[in-house]
Amino acid sequence: TNITIPSSVTFIGTQSFANCSGLTEIVIPTNVQKIEGGAFSGCSSLISITLPYVGSEMKNNTEKYQYPFGYIFGTTAYEGGESTQQYYLGSSLTSSTNNNYYIPTSLTSVTILGGNILYGAFNNCANLVNITLPNNIICIEKKAFDGCSSLSNIIIPDTVTSIGDSAFNACSQLTNILLPNGVTSIGLFAFQSCKGLINIVIPNSVTTIDRAAFNLCTNLKTVIFEEGSLMSNMSSDIFSRCGALETIVIPFVGSKIKDNTMTYQYPLGYLFGTSTFDGATAVAQTYYGSSLTSTTTTTYYIPTSLTSVTVLGGNILYGAFYNCSSITEIILCNGVLSIENYAFYGCVNLTSITLSTSVDSLGDYAFADCGKLESITLPENVQIIGEGAFNNCSSLVSITINNPTIEISTFAFYGCGNLSSITFNGTMSEWNAVEKGEDWDYGSGQYIVYCSDGNINKQA
Repeated sequence: TNITIPSSVTFIGTQSFANCSGLTEIVIPTNVQKIEGGAFSGCSSLISITLPYVGSEMKNNTEKYQYPFGYIFGTTAYEGGESTQQYYLGSSLTSSTNNNYYIPTSLTSVTILGGNILYGAFNNCANLVNITLPNNIICIEKKAFDGCSSLSNIIIPDTVTSIGDSAFNACSQLTNILLPNGVTSIGLFAFQSCKGLINIVIPNSVTTIDRAAFNLCTNLKTVIFEEGSLMSNMSSDIFSRCGALETIVIPFVGSKIKDNTMTYQYPLGYLFGTSTFDGATAVAQTYYGSSLTSTTTTTYYIPTSLTSVTVLGGNILYGAFYNCSSITEIILCNGVLSIENYAFYGCVNLTSITLSTSVDSLGDYAFADCGKLESITLPENVQIIGEGAFNNCSSLVSITINNPTIEISTFAFYGCGNLSSITFNGTMSEWNAVEKGEDWDYGSGQYIVYCSDGNINKQA
């Protein structure tokens, strides 16, 4: 039922513990340099095992025959062993091979003391619940935990810098995972179908996230990119089919930080992709793609549940939130520099927006048809309110303007029939000197301008 292996042992041969059907726990010391295939074949009652590494011996990702966890249990069937197809790198480092290993169905807990977590290390180990990793690993390679559908508890060591493609794919019982500071890249489909995940925090060390990294995380409600994010690139569809998402904090809108002179100014929907799913709203978003002289329109599928978006930096470019009808709250942090034309056009349920203090202008029709927006405060840096910026914001009641030299363009408040209060952080003479475009307030209701010198001006 139990055995102690002394530290003097350096080699464990084939079939060494074969058919020890009463053995429930075993610890292999770190001095063991090689474990041959099938060493624990037939250990049908095994619940817990501690190993010095995964596979036959300690290897890195440049070496062949990176045998997976099932290797030590062998390919011979026995009662209490479950056939587990595992993909790994064998005689080639460019294409994987696979074997059916028979792993005890009773085995739920594994501790690895050293080595690397290589390609397919625990691939399809569907009965494992707890896996403890060594503290010195740098990478979690492709498909390392792919298909570990019972895995509910794993701690990624602080030394890890990258998470490979499909590393945690289909780990459906994983309810929480802490990504350590130091992780720089998250691979393709890395957390796909992790349907138990509710919240995820992306550390500010991450610079790259590949396509569909969190695809089909159907219970994911909150995504937060940490402040000071070093993100340089986000691929498309990262959060596709995340039908329960409510709140997201992103480092920028689109694939990377861009300005209005650059092509492919992808909008918010880029993160969610063009494939429909349960809980999605089809959103036709207009933006600048391959051309800066004519726009393109793409239908993205954005979670209907998504109501709150915070943007940490970059620019809010043409059509960034175009037609995002489900969003009610937007916060633009101080890293956000500009709001371009049609940025929030058609956000019909937007009721609250906080603007970055560094924003210097509101583009043409930036908030047009935001019919539920009731009030807005413009930071001191805002120098111009673009043409039709608040066109048909029919619920807009009040606006605060903090730049006494601001320019108000034509039709800026066209159709704002409920606008009743403008608070102007300047004198009445400065207000009268503000350059106002033709019919800037056409169709607005009766409102009062409150100036900092205590004077008021009623206008209709």
